[in-house]
Amino acid sequence: MVGDSQESTPSRRGLIGIGAAIAGSGLVVGQAPALAAGFIDVPRSQPFAREIQWTADQGISRGWSDGTFRPYEPARRAEMAAFLYRLAGEPAFTPPAVSPFRDVTPTTTFYKEITWCQDGGILRGWNDGTFRPMVPMQRDQAVVVLYRLSGSPAVGGSAAFKDVPSSYVFRKEIAWARNVGYMLGWDDNTFRPMQPILRDAIAALFYRYSNGGAFGKGIRVQGAIAQAYWAAGGIWGRLGSPKGNERAVISGKSGARGFQQDFAGGLVLYSSRTGSRTVGGGLLTEYLGQGGATGRLGFPTGNERSFGAGWRQDFEGGFRTYYSGWNPPENRHGPVKQITSVRGGVTIRRGWNGTRVRIIQKKLGVHRTGSRQTYDLGTEDAVRAFQRRNRLTADGIVGPQTWRRLAPEYPFDMDAWRTPVAVRSNASRNERIEAMIRFCERQLGTPYTWGGAGWSNTSVAGFDCSGLLLQGLYAAGLDPQPINVVKHAEPTYRTSQQLYGDKRLASFPLAERRRGDFIFYGRTANAPVTHVTLYLGNGRMIESWSTRTSHLNYSRQPHNGYYTVKPTIKRPFV
Repeated sequence: MVGDSQESTPSRRGLIGIGAAIAGSGLVVGQAPALAAGFIDVPRSQPFAREIQWTADQGISRGWSDGTFRPYEPARRAEMAAFLYRLAGEPAFTPPAVSPFRDVTPTTTFYKEITWCQDGGILRGWNDGTFRPMVPMQRDQAVVVLYRLSGSPAVGGSAAFKDVPSSYVFRKEIAWARNVGYMLGWDDNTFRPMQPILRDAIAALFYRYSNGGAFGKGIRVQGAIAQAYWAAGGIWGRLGSPKGNERAVISGKSGARGFQQDFAGGLVLYSSRTGSRTVGGGLLTEYLGQGGATGRLGFPTGNERSFGAGWRQDFEGGFRTYYSGWNPPENRHGPVKQITSVRGGVTIRRGWNGTRVRIIQKKLGVHRTGSRQTYDLGTEDAVRAFQRRNRLTADGIVGPQTWRRLAPEYPFDMDAWRTPVAVRSNASRNERIEAMIRFCERQLGTPYTWGGAGWSNTSVAGFDCSGLLLQGLYAAGLDPQPINVVKHAEPTYRTSQQLYGDKRLASFPLAERRRGDFIFYGRTANAPVTHVTLYLGNGRMIESWSTRTSHLNYSRQPHNGYYTVKPTIKRPFV
């Protein structure tokens, strides 16, 4: 029959998930270390000192007559036979008078133990009749002998390692060892089946086998849950160790039946309807707050994915989103790490407004103020004259060619400028409010520009009321798409009206205003919104209006009663 080719156990980290192997004997020159089990080469600092002590106390591995254990030597096949025989309690056995192996005789050290293993089908040898007693055991071989010693139990699913393909001869046995926590592999999801197993790792393996594995006595991870668990990093990942075995659950949304297993850092759930999924981190709190699998969300239908500055996960009953800092309700705008890129550089024609119109008018000596800063007939006539002087097509439209001749120091797509997010992704609500206010206050004195939303040099480009607040939101990491800076400059687009009507911005009565809220105005109480300010608290606001960005006292009606305040305010950060 085919021999026990290449089986073994994880050494050190591969077995219990701690640091890499300590090279050498572990002794410190000039210092007498505390020793394990009296072995002169096993200090208490040795990663598996406890397990080596246990194997010595149980009489499984007794070391050498010179007082050494030799933890970093490979365990050979003859030694493994002796270890297994002792682990089984040294059962009564009469070895055969004639050896079943041509390279083992009745006088060979551990002859009784070798033949006991062969008689029980635990260590079987090779087809050529050899046992090869001095050949080192390998990691997959160590798994196989324990699997056989355990009675070859059924394996609940396959926990795949990336270096153990589905065609691997001992894949089933390796999966079993991982499921029950005897051999976990390395944290890079390798098992390294062909590597020799060292003596200290054998001690750790037997200790686990007798004392409940890495997960605890009777606890295992298996089947589809095991696949999701190890794909998420297993014991080294955020899920950590299992807190119990899987249990049956019924979806509170669909009624589907499935299983759930609890881990230190989250859950793994499985149903034939949704597959295996993990729920952990902040999303776990959101999920459990809705009753978990038996609540209205039911089973997860996907794993978490990045979303803005946070994470989102889909469930049978909807989705949940979690942000590690400011975590708004589900129906509100959430924080982002960067502002959505929009395509600027729109060809400018009559009716347009914004920062580029301001520059065109300034370059051509067209003087406009307030809401008259628009691409009107007078501006168009000035552009035609400029185009004729420069031998361009005199169509009165400012495309890239005219712009490069007229204002080469400014980019044609400057209308798409977005101020960078100025807060950490886990910034709190208050930190975001203050970032928004800081941005807006830095613009004090900048010119008013109808339809303007600034540029990198804001003193050149200027803002209008809603353009200022839009960039302030960007600085605070809030992107109220589909409202954006390019739309802001369109002829009939009114960003203040869009903000006022945005249902993903929370609404509150004017009397409940607080720092960071948006206050809106119209020409009359029933007229559309035409102006917006940022409330700073204590009766102070900041706005861009008429000629520049400035502070304003809330206590008096803006601009001598020209505007009427609306009864509802918007609160971007709730």
